[in-house]
Amino acid sequence: MPPIFAIFVLYGLGLTASMQVGLVGPIAPDLRAGFDLSQAQFGLVASLITAAGALFAIPAGVWAAQAGLRRSLFLGGIMMIIGAAIFATASNTGMLYVGRLVTSIGYLLIVVGAPSWMANLGNPKTVAMAMSIWGTFIPVGIAMGNWTSAAIVAWLDWRMAVVACTVPVAVLLPALMLLTKPRDQHFNRSLTSGISGVLKSRPAMQVALTFAAFAGATSAALAFMPAMMADNLSISIPLAAAIIGTTAIAGNIIGSVGAGMILGRDVPGRRILAIGLPVMAAAIFALFVSQNIVISVLALILFNIGQGSVAGTCFALLPRIAGRDLSMPALQGMLAQFAEIFVVIVPPVAGAMIDWASWQGAAFLLAGFYLAGFVISLRYRAVRIVATD
Repeated sequence: MPPIFAIFVLYGLGLTASMQVGLVGPIAPDLRAGFDLSQAQFGLVASLITAAGALFAIPAGVWAAQAGLRRSLFLGGIMMIIGAAIFATASNTGMLYVGRLVTSIGYLLIVVGAPSWMANLGNPKTVAMAMSIWGTFIPVGIAMGNWTSAAIVAWLDWRMAVVACTVPVAVLLPALMLLTKPRDQHFNRSLTSGISGVLKSRPAMQVALTFAAFAGATSAALAFMPAMMADNLSISIPLAAAIIGTTAIAGNIIGSVGAGMILGRDVPGRRILAIGLPVMAAAIFALFVSQNIVISVLALILFNIGQGSVAGTCFALLPRIAGRDLSMPALQGMLAQFAEIFVVIVPPVAGAMIDWASWQGAAFLLAGFYLAGFVISLRYRAVRIVATD
């Protein structure tokens, strides 16, 4: 199969995984009403999608390198389907949590395995293109989840919205079996050795810590964003989701591809992060306090361009770091584990802040996380990407 087909299937699996993150925003009112959830409890439901990654992402990356990427991705897709089925049929809060935890295992295996496969497509230019595209999978997938969930919940109910956001993975799994296996990486290091290798890498630590602060704040912001815009702007949840989704796709593509082009000119990644993260901090603060639709849309556009540039930079740096005798799946696992610890923690904290200090309190909290990521990005030596002719 040609590389473009592999990119399509692998990126599609990433989108489906991220749809599980995005689907919760539009169904928040129904979940809170049906299960009597506080904002903090809903935040936990949203964040549990990454619980497995917060605990086991690095070991999962090492295991994926040893067991094979096709096997780990197929298992991830099956776990996504099972978890969504449990969540969609839940009759109590505990089963909501169980469903999200099972889904989180599938989510982890996909976000570790898919970009690792892309990094082994062979041609350096193809790899660069693939990783640049992969940098948009989170925001674009979340936007697709928002759109699908908002449309289905308005037409049917929240349970069918969960099912609709999971159908694509069932379509993509057979296509996964048609892909040519990535070249053998001969990764025979032990679990302990594989974990310690990535943890000792200074450039990897730079990217992982920066991405963690960014991912935690972004997950919380997107989980509460539809309800926040509905409250502050007096608009419907479907309209809010449409605005969020449209600006997310356009802004993230611009930011991610733009970051990849700049990195290809040997500009230090730290320089892009030093601009993108403060822009996101200012934009999210303005968005969460704004009661003007024009200001909100402008803030969303800036937020999403910054999001694309930060994510694109972090993902584009990984193949260069992996070239230093590190396993790409293990390295991807490190990025995921650091990020998902924050993704589990920040949404419930943001929910508690909303309960205590309304949307303005969340504005200060989320902006603070982006600024923390900015400070972290300055602490380590910048990693450079050298263009390949």
